[in-house]
Amino acid sequence: MKNDKPPILVFGATGRQGGSVARALLREGWPVRALVRNPSEPASVALRNAGLEVMTGSFQDPDAMLAAMKDTYGIFSVLPADMAADDEIHYGTCIADLASESGIAHFVYSSGASVGDVLTGVPRFDAKPRVEAHIRQLPITATIIRPMIFMEMLVRPGLGLHEGRLVSLIKPENSIQLIAVEDIGKFVAAIFTDPIKFSGVTLKIASDRVTGHDLGAAFTAVAGRPISYARFSDDVLAANIDLAHMAWSLENGPLAEQVDLNVMRELNPEILSFQSWLGTSGRQALDKALDARLPPDH
Repeated sequence: MKNDKPPILVFGATGRQGGSVARALLREGWPVRALVRNPSEPASVALRNAGLEVMTGSFQDPDAMLAAMKDTYGIFSVLPADMAADDEIHYGTCIADLASESGIAHFVYSSGASVGDVLTGVPRFDAKPRVEAHIRQLPITATIIRPMIFMEMLVRPGLGLHEGRLVSLIKPENSIQLIAVEDIGKFVAAIFTDPIKFSGVTLKIASDRVTGHDLGAAFTAVAGRPISYARFSDDVLAANIDLAHMAWSLENGPLAEQVDLNVMRELNPEILSFQSWLGTSGRQALDKALDARLPPDH
């Protein structure tokens, strides 16, 4: 049966967030288009095999982006996590401008949960709020999502799991709000189905809220071995501006703001708890982290 819906253009479809959004939209019956730099790369071929329409182009090519936006219903915009702050502002605002110029019906931008009402003066922390501010000035139906901390960040090698401990950013008795990347796509798919409800909305999204003690218990249950929890030492935080900013934000800043998980479940009934994610989608990364060995000179 022919699908008469216009497509949604997903930026970053070969990455984690964009890939999650593309899969969720396909499952909900949306045609999905992706812009890729090299259509012959395995990741691009996999998109095509999954049913996406793949077009060639990049952030550096406004004409290619305009061509990819032609006749689309909506756009999901996310930028690489390792992009320089100036580039993030430039390309983030450029994509939004082109979307407005193209008459896109619904524009969804993935920002960051650490974005607050006040700029920090640190370029890499202030790039996303500057893009957000630009989007709000455009004559376009837009929704801004702010995903909380990715569950995937807690199973990276080097956090002590192979030594039977997890070292992270919160005090053991404090809580952290987490999101499974696969849930992001499901939230975005729900947002695209209701543009009136989500027009002009900025929404923090999360899958679960757990304390440091809960994290240790979840890792212990799934790993089948004792995993304790501890916070980074003050010395470690003082030596790393990124970690220090996140730790502060989790206690007193934007990352401490409570997400209503009941609202999240209404949007995404398949929402994943951290422990359920850890035992399923996150299990491979967990096993890798449990077996990791740091270099001798680390």
